[in-house]
Amino acid sequence: MGAPRDYEGEGKADYPLGDWSKPFEPPEAGCPGAWYRTPFLGSLMRFYRSRDDNGGRTSNPELDATDDPLVRAAIRELEAWEDAARAEHLELVMRRTDNG
Repeated sequence: MGAPRDYEGEGKADYPLGDWSKPFEPPEAGCPGAWYRTPFLGSLMRFYRSRDDNGGRTSNPELDATDDPLVRAAIRELEAWEDAARAEHLELVMRRTDNG
């Protein structure tokens, strides 16, 4: 995540994933960048619920129509992580506002 370009792979046809300009981030090595760019996560994005102006989630007909427990669990997990990140961000903003 955010790693600089890897120029050692420039021009090498056998470079992993075929794109020498991006660092090789195998999921089995524990690299977080590899996990959020997997085809599985990409396949879930059609079920993703965006936020409304008040911070709540909008309805998504694709998610409402599915009964796949894995899809529902994955979207709940994604939203929980986003909610935690949003709460942390808002807390930092409030601290800066109170101290500054």
